[in-house]
Amino acid sequence: MLKTAIPSIYPPEGSYEFSAVHADLSCATPGAKVHYTLDGSTPTAESPVYRRSEGLLPLKGVHGSSVRRVVRAFAVADGMEPSPEVSFTYDFHCFPKGSYRHSMLREPAPDAAGLIRIEDHDLDKMYLVIGSQRAVLVDGGWDAEGDLLGLCRDLTGHALPIDLVVAHGHSDHIMQAQRFLDAGQRVYLPHADLDLAASFGVHLTPEQVTDIGDGDVLDLGGCTLRAFTIPGHTPGGIVLLDEASGDLFASDEMGSNRRYVPDSAWLQMNPAATAESVLRRLDAFLEETRGKLRRIFTGHNDEILDANAYLETFRAALKKAVDQGPAGLSPSLRSAAESFGSGTAAIVGDWRLDPCWAAANLRFLRDQDRDADPPRYAPGFHPDITTNLGE
Repeated sequence: MLKTAIPSIYPPEGSYEFSAVHADLSCATPGAKVHYTLDGSTPTAESPVYRRSEGLLPLKGVHGSSVRRVVRAFAVADGMEPSPEVSFTYDFHCFPKGSYRHSMLREPAPDAAGLIRIEDHDLDKMYLVIGSQRAVLVDGGWDAEGDLLGLCRDLTGHALPIDLVVAHGHSDHIMQAQRFLDAGQRVYLPHADLDLAASFGVHLTPEQVTDIGDGDVLDLGGCTLRAFTIPGHTPGGIVLLDEASGDLFASDEMGSNRRYVPDSAWLQMNPAATAESVLRRLDAFLEETRGKLRRIFTGHNDEILDANAYLETFRAALKKAVDQGPAGLSPSLRSAAESFGSGTAAIVGDWRLDPCWAAANLRFLRDQDRDADPPRYAPGFHPDITTNLGE
C-alpha cells in the first residue's frame, strides 16, 4: 500500500523573537488530512484536522521569557498508509518590556535625512527621521514605560528637538505619547483618532496634541515630510512621505504583509471603512504621488518593501473585492477570532512566495453595504467578535 507524504510546515521551525507565529500545515499527497497536536501529545486519528480555511495555527511566546512550542502531526489519505509522525519546534525568545533595539538605515547627509529603525519589545517598528534642524519619530510603540525619548536623544547626540508623530490611534503605536508630552516634546496625532486612543487608555486632548492630516508638511531642515490622510484602518490615520528620498512611512494605514504573522489592511476595525472607500482614497493618493514613491516602511514589516510594487498589489486586492463582491474573497489567513471578526479577505499573491503579496480583511465591501439598514457585512464577518488588542 502506498504511504501518505509527511506534513510540511510554514514558516519553518526555529527561533523567533516575536511573540507569535502563525503556522500552516500542508501535505504533498492530494486530499490528505493532517492531524495535529499543539500540547506535546502524540497525534492520533482523533486529533484535530488542520484546515487552512479556519485560520492558521497561532503559536505564541511570552514577553520577557523563553518558551518552546511543539507542533506534532501526521497525514493520511484514503486508500493509503498514514505518514510517519513529524514534529516542528518553535523557540520564542521575547524581549522584556522597556527594551528597544535600533538599526541605522541611512546616515544623515547634506542631501538626505538620517533614518534609524527602532523596535520595541514586541518588534513594533518606529522610524527616527533626522534632519539638520530637528528629528521626527514616526509612531510611539506599545511600551508605555520604556525610555524611548531618551534613546532617541542618545541616537541624535542630544543635538536636536525630537517631535513624535503618531500615525494612528491604536495601542501598539501610541503608548509613548504621554511620556513625550510630559518631557515637553511636540506630539502630532490625527484628532479624528483621539477617541480611539482613549479607548486604549491613552487620554489626550486637542490642546495637548497637534492635529495632522492631508497637506501638512513637517520641515526637519534639509528634509520635509508630507502627510496624507488614508482613512480605512482608523478614521484619521495618516502616512508620511519624504519626497526627496521616496520613503513612505505608512504605519498600518496600508496594511502589513509579514510572513510569520500574515497581516492585512485591517479594514474591518473601522466601522466607516469599506473596500470601495479605501480604494477611492488610495487611487487619489497614487495619483498625487505619481513618480515620487520608492520604498514603504510599515509598522510591522521586517522587510523594506518596494512601494510601487506593494501598493499596486494592495490596490489589486481592494479592486478584486469591489469588482467581484463575495466571489473575490478568500478565507482569512488568520481566523475571525484573531482578525477582529473578519473570516474572509481580499488577497492577491501568496504570503509564502511573494514579497509583495497583499490582503484586506473587510467589514464592508461597498459604501452601500455600510449604509444599508441593517448594514450588510462582508461574508464571513462576525460583528460579535472583538479581538483583544492587549497583551
